[in-house]
Amino acid sequence: MRKIVLFVFLFVSVLAIAQQPEYKVFLVGDAGEDELPGEVLDSLHSKLLANPNSAVVFMGDNSYKDKLGFIPSFRGFDSTKVTREHILSQLEIMEGYKGSVYFVPGNHDWWNSANYKRGKHGLKMEESFVEVNLKKNKTIANPDSTFLPRDGMPGPTSVELDNKRVRIVCIDTYWLISLGYRRVAPERFDIEKKFYHDLDSTLAYATAQGQTVFVVAHHPVYSDGLKKTNGWKHPYFIMRYKQNRRDFPSYKAMIDKLTAMFEKYPGVYFASGHLHAMQYHVINGVHYIISGAGSKLHNMSGPEAIKPCEMNNCNLWNEKGFFEVDVYSKDHQEVIMYHADGRKSCNLSQPGGCK
Repeated sequence: MRKIVLFVFLFVSVLAIAQQPEYKVFLVGDAGEDELPGEVLDSLHSKLLANPNSAVVFMGDNSYKDKLGFIPSFRGFDSTKVTREHILSQLEIMEGYKGSVYFVPGNHDWWNSANYKRGKHGLKMEESFVEVNLKKNKTIANPDSTFLPRDGMPGPTSVELDNKRVRIVCIDTYWLISLGYRRVAPERFDIEKKFYHDLDSTLAYATAQGQTVFVVAHHPVYSDGLKKTNGWKHPYFIMRYKQNRRDFPSYKAMIDKLTAMFEKYPGVYFASGHLHAMQYHVINGVHYIISGAGSKLHNMSGPEAIKPCEMNNCNLWNEKGFFEVDVYSKDHQEVIMYHADGRKSCNLSQPGGCK
């Protein structure tokens, strides 16, 4: 009789684990263009309300400063009415949401500034604005820790979620890229060295614990398409443009270091924005997601624009949208891509999932 009871208990326990609701991580970037929630944010809001056991990450360029005529603005949040509204359009969709919310910085949040102190000033204004407003939110799970990394540091800053099954690691890629500017304080290179050591240690620990790991940032380390080359030879010519290109010296150095590190931990996710497109690629066991079409698009034409998405390989242009990753276990996740209107575009983890 005891054996029967034990068998039933074990069977029920295994069944309960197998049926455990999945945890969802929603990923959206470059959502700072609209003064009111646009179609992407409205659709994301519906998904968030329907899935409280989840987290959402806004992956930089959280507020764009309006351009002046034909002159583009390099700045982001500067506390003017329009930049406040750009942030509030994202904070507004957190009303009623019961999951966790995280914002990470991008180049516009640093004002694209080659002056570290000036850029940090703009970033700190935005950080304060986001944190003060989200502390008023009565439903989110983490009102006291929403803008990461904090204080203009590169991170890594990580949080454990879903009973420690999921770890989100926030890093500031603009901080790392800005090491390629002139007149960099020597102590920042010591901080960079510690950053890579700490990130490697975090990934090693999380892997040993069987966690599903998401490293989230603004700049991609793998992408298919634009922002590959810069076209100018001098490394400091039109700095604010060139730092966005993958062959800018400090950007390339960051790519090489992060890529080598991620490949030591197969199964890790690296999610970013910056490129105003939707991409998903699995390279050497690493999941690379680009979700940078929260409010802006790169309009593309030709073969690159019509290449069909397939399992573990997608390069979608000319459409806004966002990603969702469903975590069932360490060995089972599904990557879902959504159109701007909330229609499911693809399950990129299944053969034929984009039909």
